[in-house]
Amino acid sequence: MRLIDLVRKRGLTQAQAAEVFVISQPHVSELAHFKLNRFSSERLLKFLTLFDRDVEIVIRPKAKGRHVGLVSVTGT
Repeated sequence: MRLIDLVRKRGLTQAQAAEVFVISQPHVSELAHFKLNRFSSERLLKFLTLFDRDVEIVIRPKAKGRHVGLVSVTGT
């Protein structure tokens, strides 16, 4: 979701975003509609760096009281 937000904030068309990501416009359309099976996590993170974003992954012990760990994404 954050990736498409960045595309929209820059006022880019899907074709322009495709040029930045070096993928086809139909693939950008798939991203915009959250059809992500074509994209690995690594590839999506690379796209974020192409929009001048740093990506940080932090691994820490889970909070007490929770049965399993949690995966969350935050962005600015």
